[in-house]
Amino acid sequence: MALRILLTNDDSHDSPLFHFAIDALKQLGELQIAVPASEQSWKGKAMTRFGNLYAERTEIHGAPAWSISGTPADCVNLAVYNLLDEKPDLVVSGTNIGKNTGLSFMFSSGTVGACLEANIAGIPALALSQELKPEQFFQWGEERRFDEDTTARLQNISARFIPQVWKTLDIAKMTDTVTWNVNFPLSDSVSTQIIKTRLGHTFYSGCFKQRGDQYYHDLRTVDVDPQPDTDEIVVQAGNISATLLNLKDFGQKIL
Repeated sequence: MALRILLTNDDSHDSPLFHFAIDALKQLGELQIAVPASEQSWKGKAMTRFGNLYAERTEIHGAPAWSISGTPADCVNLAVYNLLDEKPDLVVSGTNIGKNTGLSFMFSSGTVGACLEANIAGIPALALSQELKPEQFFQWGEERRFDEDTTARLQNISARFIPQVWKTLDIAKMTDTVTWNVNFPLSDSVSTQIIKTRLGHTFYSGCFKQRGDQYYHDLRTVDVDPQPDTDEIVVQAGNISATLLNLKDFGQKIL
């Protein structure tokens, strides 16, 4: 019986990295999609408490999908309990435009937030994120596109690394309600390794910049945990970081 995979993201349906993930996951199981109708980055595990959600049945990059007027966590919860005929065996979120390494970014990430919502529902999850050069990241934010060379490299990375992660971490056999938080480097070297890491104690500073009487998101300064066993340092070295996130770790007995 084919693995039932639910795919979401926080960048919305037009992300090329999302399309590349669809291409890879179609070969690995029975794919369904529930994705935000608009950009939902940095929403963490936020969910819609007031206001209505709308789910439109559609097709994205050749796969059956719902486009949902909510957050990534909304998408997972709504799909699992309202839209799908059967509960998925696995939730995959991504591939995110930009890496999600370090404690502060993990809590901020809509990509990871969708996976944590899956874990709450008793479903294992895989969060995929892609390192970019600053100019590539800002080009996407300003123009919602990448240049041809960048797109080709990202497509190659997805095609190579997603199946590699799937096999190395034995994703198809996951049963524990945990999340593998995986970050791809921009390097597509044949020597790239998958290294299990810890979540670095990396923290950002101010997130907003003033323009007239308004403020907009403009994060520029990050205090990175420099230890070699952390996710960020492993990605900087050109390798794939794989960090296990377990919600049950937050419920340990107080000593």
